[in-house]
Amino acid sequence: MPDRRDASGSAGLAGPVTRALDALEPCIAAMIADDAVSGEHAMHIVVMDPSVRRDGVPFESAILVERSVGDRAAWKADYAGYAHAKARLAWREGASTAMVVDEAPARLREGDLLVEGAVARHGWIVAASGAHPWYDTAFAAMTIELVNATLRHAVADARTRGGTW
Repeated sequence: MPDRRDASGSAGLAGPVTRALDALEPCIAAMIADDAVSGEHAMHIVVMDPSVRRDGVPFESAILVERSVGDRAAWKADYAGYAHAKARLAWREGASTAMVVDEAPARLREGDLLVEGAVARHGWIVAASGAHPWYDTAFAAMTIELVNATLRHAVADARTRGGTW
């Protein structure tokens, strides 16, 4: 699935996200090639736009970038749908799915997917699905950390050029 927005949208956030996913894709592909990680060698990642208010736009409009890794035509399950469900729960609650499911189950609603795999950190929400849930969580966290590092680098550069964004 192509990225939803180009680098000019959402204050240019799609560019760093796409760059991070491009860098991570070989790692993810290598990991999901292992049957012990992903029986269907599948992965779908949904990155939510941190520049929009969660209560200000519909969930679908807040998706910044999506990426599938693996042969999507061969998937027997709807991993994109599962990634969306995880992202929707994390987006609604502003928290990682593991935290909501395991530590705050009173926040769950009918139809919520009870599987970890969406991470909320540094203002980002990223969901992944296709592997065992602990790997989904790891791939989501890796995405967040690489994007955050890229943006922190840009902030450091901006500081040396006068200190404004």
